[in-house]
Amino acid sequence: MALKTCEEFLRDALDPARFGREMKAVTEVPEIVELGRRHGYGFTAEEFLTKAMTFDGTAAGGTAAGGPEAGGQQAPRQTPPPGTPANGAPAPATATSFAHYEYRLDDLPEFAPVVAELPRLKVMPPSARLDRFAGHFREEDARTVSTSPADPAYQAWHRDLAARGWQDEGAAPGAPRRDFHLVNLDEHVDYPGYEDYFAAKTRVVAALENLFGGEVRASGSMWYPPSSYRLWHTNADQPGWRMYLVDVDRPFADPGQTSFFRYLHPRTREIVTLTESPRIVRFFKVEQDPEKLFWHCIANPTDRHRWSFGYVVPETWMDALRHHG
Repeated sequence: MALKTCEEFLRDALDPARFGREMKAVTEVPEIVELGRRHGYGFTAEEFLTKAMTFDGTAAGGTAAGGPEAGGQQAPRQTPPPGTPANGAPAPATATSFAHYEYRLDDLPEFAPVVAELPRLKVMPPSARLDRFAGHFREEDARTVSTSPADPAYQAWHRDLAARGWQDEGAAPGAPRRDFHLVNLDEHVDYPGYEDYFAAKTRVVAALENLFGGEVRASGSMWYPPSSYRLWHTNADQPGWRMYLVDVDRPFADPGQTSFFRYLHPRTREIVTLTESPRIVRFFKVEQDPEKLFWHCIANPTDRHRWSFGYVVPETWMDALRHHG
């Protein structure tokens, strides 16, 4: 019975008239289970995963998923070459390189509805258990963000751990993965403030769709407590333009000692490090071509708390900033 209920949810969830933008705001299975519960569908995470593997992708009424009726993304239009400023777009906050664009949110008045939601997005779920979290820090892993992902020794280390699911040999079931030491906010749904948080996420998706004039989907909501990191990765399984809203709990005392975003320049193979400040937005493009992979990592070696909210945005995002600018 639960599997049938789960199938009904999957079909109904493709109808934007039923769920609006809520499905575009979810990123993790616990959120899907909670969303189903709030709409009267009862199923577990295991039941959802079982049914999702065999779901044919057809919405209620026979509409194929991804079509216009399901809110499917339009065919992307050609975009300027990376690194080419959009005529009339706001100037990036820092000198931009081939692979990224970065702006201060305070310089983008069109982002005001998004900025207004940041206090409701920057949550600290008590279920994250920071005392236990701190105990999983691995100094030897944190040091790898200072190594180039193109280094043969690093590549061998990466392949070995990836083949083991980023777990130590003999690790107990449910042990933390070693490729990230952070809190995935969307895995925490059992605390009193979650519904307000999720409502804010949904409003941000709506605001971004209004701004960019195309489909926007959340890709992840991460809390980086002090001494946290996300090791080198490419996101190549989800290609396209990414946008990240980044904020911290208070300004950094020393602009040279901040959290940072680091990437391997796809063309020059240079390591680019972007120090951070409060309330910024960053764009970069994720490719699947092995010659264009966007290797990047994030670290917060400070005593501040950092949040990062990711979205897959339309290819024409720069045109929208130019229009509003």
